[in-house]
Amino acid sequence: MSDGHGRGKRKNQGQAWLEWPGKNIKLGGTGFFPDPKKCPADALNFYRGLQVKPMAGDVKPYLDHLRYVICAGHEPSFRYLVGWMAHLFQKPDVKPSVAIVLKSVEGTGKGTMAEPLLRILGSHGNKTNGAYAIAGRFNGLVANRLLIFADEVDLTDKHVADRLKGIISETTVNLERKGLEIEPLPNYCRLIFASNHARVLSAGIRERRYLVLEPSDGFAQDPGYFRRLWHWINHDGPAKLLNYLLIVDIADFDPYRCPQTAALIAEKLGNLSGVNQFFYHQIAKAEPFGGRPRIRATELVDDFVSWSAEEGEKVSKAAAANLTGRMMAKLGIQVHGRSDRGGGKYYDLPERSELVQRFAFLLDIPVEELDQ
Repeated sequence: MSDGHGRGKRKNQGQAWLEWPGKNIKLGGTGFFPDPKKCPADALNFYRGLQVKPMAGDVKPYLDHLRYVICAGHEPSFRYLVGWMAHLFQKPDVKPSVAIVLKSVEGTGKGTMAEPLLRILGSHGNKTNGAYAIAGRFNGLVANRLLIFADEVDLTDKHVADRLKGIISETTVNLERKGLEIEPLPNYCRLIFASNHARVLSAGIRERRYLVLEPSDGFAQDPGYFRRLWHWINHDGPAKLLNYLLIVDIADFDPYRCPQTAALIAEKLGNLSGVNQFFYHQIAKAEPFGGRPRIRATELVDDFVSWSAEEGEKVSKAAAANLTGRMMAKLGIQVHGRSDRGGGKYYDLPERSELVQRFAFLLDIPVEELDQ
C-alpha cells in the first residue's frame, strides 16, 4: 500500500505476526510440564528438557562419595538419597515432601554432591546462598525449577522454617515477583540445603520433612580425593549418573517418608524448649523427678517454675500447672485425688524405662536415643 509519496505503508509488527499464516500460536496458555507427555497440545511448555543425554558408564566414584562421605556409611540414608535422586528424574512431576539437609565442616564435598545434578538439569536447577531467595517474599527462584541447592543456610529462624514447609511439601506455590501480581504455580522443586553450623533447623518434635545428614570429614583435607572426583564429573560424570538414576528401581521408594537420622534427632532434642525441655531434663536422669514414685501436682509445678527460673525463663504457677498437667496427660500418666482434699492432686510415676518409652514416642524418636 502506498502512502502517496511512493513509499509502502509499514504494518504494525504485532498485527503482521497475527496475520502471518506460518505463525505457531498456543491458545491454551503456558505451563510447566516436566513430563512433556502431560502438556496439552495447545499449551506452551516452559520445560526445556535436560542438558545432558544418558550415557552408560562407571558411577562408582560418585556413589562412593554419597555412601561413605555424604551419608557417612549409614546405609538407610544412602538408599533413600539415591531413591530421592532417581525419583527426581523418573517422576519429575511428582512432588516429594522431604528436603535434604547437609550439615558438616567445610570441605566435605556437599557442593560437589550437587554439581552433577545441577549440570543435568541446566536452567531447571539452581544454586544459591542462604535460604532467603527461596523463603523470602519474592520467590521467583522457585519458578520452573526441579532442584535448588542452597549453600550456607541457617534454618533455625521460625519464620524461614514456616515459609519453607509449604515449598518443601505443597504441590503449588504462590509466586510473587516485584511489580507483578501473585501467581499460583505448580511446585515440583526439590531442595538441598548445606550448612556449616552445628544447629541448622527449627525442628518440631515430630519433624519428618528433612533427611538430615552429617557428612564425614574423612576426606576434607585430601585434595587427591576431590581431584579424582572432579575428574569423573568433568568427563561425562553427569551423563553417566543420569543413565544410572533412570534405571534405578524405585518401586518401593517412599518420597514422603525418610529415615530419621541421628542428626535429625539431635536437631529435635536441641530445639526442645519450655515444658518439653524440662521433662527431657528429668527423664534423662538416672532417677527422674528425684526418684519419687509419687509426685504431687503442686510439687511438679514448683519444680518446673524453679527450673524455668534457672533457665532464665519466668513462668507463673497457673501457666506451669496447665503446661505440666497437659504434658502428664500426653504421657498417659493419670492424675489422682482432688485439689480440695488431703494433699491435693498427685501422679503415680511409672518406672524410668516406661517414662523413657513414652517420652520417646511423644518425640517420635527411637527409645535408644533417650535411654543412654
